[in-house]
Amino acid sequence: MTYAHLLTKESILLDLPGTDSDSILAALVDGLTAQNQTLAARREELLTAMRTREAQGSTASQGVAIPHVKLPKLDSVAVVIGINRDGVDFRALDGGRVYVFFSLVRPAETADEHLGLLRWIAGIAQHRDFVSFARQASSAQEVLELLSELAAA
Repeated sequence: MTYAHLLTKESILLDLPGTDSDSILAALVDGLTAQNQTLAARREELLTAMRTREAQGSTASQGVAIPHVKLPKLDSVAVVIGINRDGVDFRALDGGRVYVFFSLVRPAETADEHLGLLRWIAGIAQHRDFVSFARQASSAQEVLELLSELAAA
């Protein structure tokens, strides 16, 4: 199953600002809150949840991180993809820099779609050329097309 329908041009953050994990998480949360009014009112709660989740263990490896959390009383899943072309030390399991960030928040009351979405992201992230191609993208549309191509492969 593909989850590309959850992404729009507005959910692609091509030049994700930040030089450390905390500033990256804040920028991702800002991207998520810009997409969802319910989240906008809960920005600090979401940021705290993201920081807590990453403190439990890094979600990063092979140039990609997937910071994700669940919050109660949400209506739907929200997803953003951020690209930091210089890369960031995000305490990746392999010790490498992270360039692409998939960040998502889901309702605490649902799990099935969330697990499927994480599997979909992991499959794309493991493609040997994904990080390189994502870093070269010059538009959000190019990133969306890349995701569609890799999801079909």
